[in-house]
Amino acid sequence: METIVLGSGGCQIIPRPCCQCKICKEARKKGRPYERLGPSFFIKDANILIDTPEEISIQLNRENINQVDHIFYTHWHPDHTAGKRLIEQLYLNWYFLKGDRIIKVYLPGKVYDDVMAINNKFGSDFEYFEKKRKLIKIIKLKDQESVKIKGIKVTPIMVDNIDQENVAIYLFEERGKKLIYAICDMISFPVKVKLLKNADILIIQTPFLEGKIKYGLVLDNKHILRRDFYSFEEIFSIASELKIKRIIFSHIEEIWHKSYDDFKKLAKKYQTKNVEFAFDGMKIKL
Repeated sequence: METIVLGSGGCQIIPRPCCQCKICKEARKKGRPYERLGPSFFIKDANILIDTPEEISIQLNRENINQVDHIFYTHWHPDHTAGKRLIEQLYLNWYFLKGDRIIKVYLPGKVYDDVMAINNKFGSDFEYFEKKRKLIKIIKLKDQESVKIKGIKVTPIMVDNIDQENVAIYLFEERGKKLIYAICDMISFPVKVKLLKNADILIIQTPFLEGKIKYGLVLDNKHILRRDFYSFEEIFSIASELKIKRIIFSHIEEIWHKSYDDFKKLAKKYQTKNVEFAFDGMKIKL
């Protein structure tokens, strides 16, 4: 299974628009891997796309991806859905006002309700894409209901999030190998789900990072943000319980005020835990 981290950023990309901090200035000057666009992931073997951030068209072009057949959504947040106009960009044939290809869009559990509620004055945006433009086919999945696409088994697993958000993680399986994509709002991670045991790779949201940030501020464990993020130790505990072999941190927020080089040093600090930090365009082979 060949995969690509299309975007390793989080809610606010790096460089953040108009921001003149040293991290954003460096990203503008050097480009990748210092810049980080919105969170998205691609499975090359089956043309599967996970989430559509605002920058998704740029990401697909950058990686020279020439076909998308399936889109899975993790949750409704704008940094994961605001690039939904990709659906029109891909296959809408304006000469005939119809789609040249129909994309399958998968919405698990209550993610379906949230995504379908994204609307305009005429109704749901995704219903427009499906019924008016005939560009997509919406497939509603139950929690832990698997689909198989070109030999890859995809299983959504709903997270009982502390903020009562409806968030799905995805388990990808092929030839006895397992990859977990658990990119955002992971508290509380479903460690009791046996399907997740013995995974080869866990791609998960970057933990809470204590220390100096911009504006002279210092983040510590008492900060309000801490409730929404795991610590390194908590993620290592999850990985240990599930017997996960390799951890890749992604969804890297601008608020952490750390550069690509800083994350390389952090990875070295935790090298005994087999840790890496994702970057835009990172290729992962399973």
